[in-house]
Amino acid sequence: MPRKYQDNQLVAAYYATRRMSARFLGVVQKYESGKYYVRYICGEKSLSCDRVFECHTKELCEPSNSFIDDMQESQVMVYNNIVRSRADRTAHHHGRSYYDNDERLIWSSFAAKRILGSHFFRTFPVSQIVWRTDYVC
Repeated sequence: MPRKYQDNQLVAAYYATRRMSARFLGVVQKYESGKYYVRYICGEKSLSCDRVFECHTKELCEPSNSFIDDMQESQVMVYNNIVRSRADRTAHHHGRSYYDNDERLIWSSFAAKRILGSHFFRTFPVSQIVWRTDYVC
């Protein structure tokens, strides 16, 4: 059966399971057993490393310029929220927050620079596969 998307192709993903949903810009890594493995490039989630999602064909489509712009804006907002949270914490209180995580800060900075520079195929040194039964924050 022919593939709709090829390896290293940029795609818009609308991933949804019973446990989570995510809208993101991704790159197809491989096709296996009727599923695409798509690397999360940027989107609305605050992650700690590159994640590879196991997606069905119906969850993927060609990304429009407006979708790429929306995902770029979302990723920059995620990074800005993490930085703002860390700055507010040191100024006002010493409690730990959800965003007070060095891995999230490092990955969000990398992801923001990757999308702003249009380096879609640059990969973070740490990757993790997300299976359809997994829960991702």
